[in-house]
Amino acid sequence: MQANDLTTKYKIHPAIGIARVGDSPTDIYLAPETEGGLPIACDEQGNATLDAKGQEQTTSNFKDSSNRVKRQAARFQIYVYDEKNPHGRELQVGDIIQGEGTSGKLVDIEWTVWMANKKSSWYQFAQLEGEHGYAPDHPLRNADVQGTDRQKLIIDPGAQTVYGMKQGQQSASFTQGENEGQSQNFPPPLIPNSITSLGAINTIQTKDKNIRLIVRGGLGNSGSYKQEFPQPKISHYANNEGWFDDISDGPVTAKLIYQDDLDHQLRYQVVHDPAWVIVGYPSFAPQIVDMITIDDLVYDLSVRQFAYNTYLYGRGNFDTPEKINPEDTDALDFWRDSPKTYNPDYYPYFYKEIWPILTRPYYMQYTTSVLATSNDAHEIGARGDFDESLVSQPPKHGERDVYKSMRIFIYEALRRPGEENQLLITRPDYNLSPRRERPGQGQQSADYMKELMPLLCGDNPLTNTLPSKFLRLTDTQLFLLKQWAEGKFINEKQEDILDSQVEQPVEKGVLLDRGVLANGLGGAFCPGAEVAWIIRNPAIYSKPYRIKIDGDYVPNLTSRTVKTTPGVTALFSPPELSTDNGFDQGMQPGDLTKYSAVPWQSDFNECSDQYIDYTYDQWNVLYPDSPPDAPLKSQQKTKQTLWWPSHRPMQVWQQFVNHTKEKGKNVTTYSYDQVDWARGIPATKAGDYKMVTEWAKLGFVVKQDVDPTGPAYVETEADE
Repeated sequence: MQANDLTTKYKIHPAIGIARVGDSPTDIYLAPETEGGLPIACDEQGNATLDAKGQEQTTSNFKDSSNRVKRQAARFQIYVYDEKNPHGRELQVGDIIQGEGTSGKLVDIEWTVWMANKKSSWYQFAQLEGEHGYAPDHPLRNADVQGTDRQKLIIDPGAQTVYGMKQGQQSASFTQGENEGQSQNFPPPLIPNSITSLGAINTIQTKDKNIRLIVRGGLGNSGSYKQEFPQPKISHYANNEGWFDDISDGPVTAKLIYQDDLDHQLRYQVVHDPAWVIVGYPSFAPQIVDMITIDDLVYDLSVRQFAYNTYLYGRGNFDTPEKINPEDTDALDFWRDSPKTYNPDYYPYFYKEIWPILTRPYYMQYTTSVLATSNDAHEIGARGDFDESLVSQPPKHGERDVYKSMRIFIYEALRRPGEENQLLITRPDYNLSPRRERPGQGQQSADYMKELMPLLCGDNPLTNTLPSKFLRLTDTQLFLLKQWAEGKFINEKQEDILDSQVEQPVEKGVLLDRGVLANGLGGAFCPGAEVAWIIRNPAIYSKPYRIKIDGDYVPNLTSRTVKTTPGVTALFSPPELSTDNGFDQGMQPGDLTKYSAVPWQSDFNECSDQYIDYTYDQWNVLYPDSPPDAPLKSQQKTKQTLWWPSHRPMQVWQQFVNHTKEKGKNVTTYSYDQVDWARGIPATKAGDYKMVTEWAKLGFVVKQDVDPTGPAYVETEADE
């Protein structure tokens, strides 16, 4: 292959990495890279723990020896895609790098990361207001800080650069006073916890000579500079004056340093597809997946806005799916403006695309008692409405579709577009749907199940402005389930289709991109968990899964000779981070998490459940100020609705181990007690403040495998 071969591409994966705060100053684990997977065990530098066969090991230990929460680190790696590796492979030291007009052996990788926190400088969060642009009079957070002083509301440690080999430093910190040559901005002393760091980065080299980047976030600190009585206080679930936290986000870029084959100079090639890191709060129930994940959301966005899978969704020529380059703006705009539809002959794989959606409500019962009764209906075992042995059976050609009524029964209960403000099924054709029918049981009425699903809070169940009371699945999720309901699906296990055959991504790195994001929250953005509704805005992406980076805030993006050690980054002098948005130019450090609650503990604590008015669509519009004793008021109805219990558990199961002797033999038995998860921390404003200091004492919910008769998931490591 010749130098300057445009078919060679270098990409960082995952495209969006998820790190998480923790109060342990030293111990970390690596982010899970599969949906609902446990995190990867590692040492303090991020070297994965391997078994005797060299396979990476997971961990269910989330706290260090001092009972402090370990930080989740995001791990990034670089893949090459070329004629020999069309699906991609991870780069190794010694590989031949194709530069701009030159080529040579890879000798090092230069990684640059810039994380920041803009929450306190941004607009006040007000549910869905601002998603499509803020009104001129929309209030700012900390509006009493004006003019150029508002720049001081941004926590900005500056960019940091590390190397994998001997070119320069191999670790760096986003800590106050530890970024020589770049300006920094940190808040003044805060109560109860000051913020002096947003985390750190370092490189590791594997035995296969892969150079990887490890990114860890802050310590979970939050505090206010307002200290005169009655401050500091928390008075709102999302906006609190004077408060800061150490949540952050920012770009991850890299340059490949290689020795020119001809003149033996060190040169560098910029990695074509950079990445982004988001630092969120801890995942306290990592194996229990959200009803809509970030991956579900971004995949739906990519399919419908970026021509990501034109066999699934496109302009109708599904026999020969067209290829649209998302970086060709003219071609993409033309495709977007054309009539499109989902492929009516698309057959989803049951265990890859259907079963994960169907089982999510069932497993949420282990994080809340509210679902204890309703999940009888979600039972996935024998005789349940979601009985795996029945709902997984596609119809056989020429035979009666025995289980179609079961599938239709489930699908008809799903909330559709336009039904976000409805609790009950009101479709005029609902009662015409096939009834539930099982062999030997005859028909059963579906009328008892009149509530639309999922029964979870939407993006705005709080106000009358832009209400969106209840959650609904993405358009793509709904389409896949519709195909399944109609019998158009494949049971890959019955067909002996291997997982590797099912996956077949165009790029191997896509498995990392999707696997990491499958463990984040992709719905109920009020404001959400790791990130708010900004994540579903196509304007922030350069292509599927890739955040569009403002080029002014990364080192120059062209390949040049490396003339100094530790590299050309010393010449990098960016402008100050902006307090405005610039979607056309790209995203700056801190631009994804600035919409989220400040401090993060306030929204996290309050998002347990919500009593939602479901009287009818226009109740809040027509009678917003109706007094309690008004005649119509008695007609008003509310429904206790959950937010996202897989992120903020409500009730959990404690497991007790009992050791006894029977007939001279040691016997181990187990007993259980269901308790409040955030014991002693009420879901109130006072509880929000207590969560600021007590969050690290909370327990984690993990799958237990020692007692098959007990709850599937139990609480561990709680600091009582």
